[in-house]
Amino acid sequence: MSYNSIDNINMNLSRYKDLAFCANNKTAVATNPIDKLAQKVDEEKKKKHNKTAIAVGSSVVMLSLLVTILNPKMSSKWIEKLRATQAKANRQLERSKGDLLKSKFYKVISDIVNAGSKFMSMVNNLNSVKDTYYKQLCTEDKAFLSVHNMNRRKQLAKVDKVFRKIMQKPHEAITRWGDILAKKTVTSSYKSAGKKMDNLEKLIRKYSDELPVSKRNEINELLSQATSNRQFFTQANLDTRFAKQENLMKNLNNDIRNHWSDYTHGFRNKYVKNSEHIHNNLSFWAQDLMQADRDIIEKEGKTAVDKLFGNKDGLKGTYRELIEKLSDNLAPEEKGILEKACRKTEKSLRNANKNECGEYFDKKRDLILGSAPTDILSSAIFLGLGGVALASANDRDKRISRLITKVFPVIAGLGTNIVLTTMLFSGSKSLLLGIGASIVLSLIGSKIDKIRLAAKNKTPED
Repeated sequence: MSYNSIDNINMNLSRYKDLAFCANNKTAVATNPIDKLAQKVDEEKKKKHNKTAIAVGSSVVMLSLLVTILNPKMSSKWIEKLRATQAKANRQLERSKGDLLKSKFYKVISDIVNAGSKFMSMVNNLNSVKDTYYKQLCTEDKAFLSVHNMNRRKQLAKVDKVFRKIMQKPHEAITRWGDILAKKTVTSSYKSAGKKMDNLEKLIRKYSDELPVSKRNEINELLSQATSNRQFFTQANLDTRFAKQENLMKNLNNDIRNHWSDYTHGFRNKYVKNSEHIHNNLSFWAQDLMQADRDIIEKEGKTAVDKLFGNKDGLKGTYRELIEKLSDNLAPEEKGILEKACRKTEKSLRNANKNECGEYFDKKRDLILGSAPTDILSSAIFLGLGGVALASANDRDKRISRLITKVFPVIAGLGTNIVLTTMLFSGSKSLLLGIGASIVLSLIGSKIDKIRLAAKNKTPED
């Protein structure tokens, strides 16, 4: 064999070694055109995966915010605030009629707020319809009388029976869980207020011990009156009022369906424009239907609290009378302690009563409509988006990274928001705490991911 042949063999072996090295080491500089093309395709795939991850992550966050914002509890509160803001803007508009610039400004504000209020009202109507029809689908036996074909009607009845067998118990269990959690919040807030009232009465008795017998008798008589007034807030009476609220709402689902039926039929009225029909029917049906009952319940609760702490209309309240009778015989420091305890107790009781007569009433209304299961069903969207985010990762490590830094924190944040809303937290507070939980869990997930990847000598995904 000639030297030239040996040289050729060595050159070929060297080339095969270079190709093998490039195949096994992605960081190597590709010299072969095929290798360059493969490397380019690989880079394009990485860019595509990163873009998909960013898009999915953004979608999860935005949809999370959207579902939270359109939650009936939140939007109903915002409607009230928007209507109040519009009323203020209209008053300012009336006052500034002589000033062209000011009047235009307040007119724009009024129009914008009005549009926002109408949009949120429409959303609440749709939420109510969605919840009540989904509840009907899961829990109520349907006759399918509109289906004229008897065989098809029987088939639909069979499918309906199977579907209800699967869905009815979970739907009722979720609703019952939501109601129990909301009631516990009210009960615990009354227990906290009750302890404060007990402590306030102990303080009153302590300061009255050194008073003359006649004055002590007056104090004891007022304390007996306070005990009588406190009966309104006992657990037995609270349970009776809970049952009363539920009874008031027993026909709510049918009322909403009737409103929806009237609303859809209204579009067939040739004498009324569709835009005019929409404009005239953008109220929050569920809230409007129950508002009169809510006002009565709130008035009863306020009257019960006023009997103990008084009001701005001149009613002193039993505890205020007690403090007034003790004041002349107390040192300034003692009087300050007593008044501070009274203010804290009043604030606690008024907050508990607001939870019962306002927050729980609204939550009970939404639960009767079937909001709790549909809220959880809405959250299932994020499980799907989370699945897309995980599927778009090109290896196991990236899937784990996205799970603990992006997907799980958002789902947990949304779950936090749903639970806090059920516990009668205000819509804004539950939203902020839900977002905060997502951020904290994401940061914790990032730290864990960095430690995990460092142990494998890999860098975290951007």
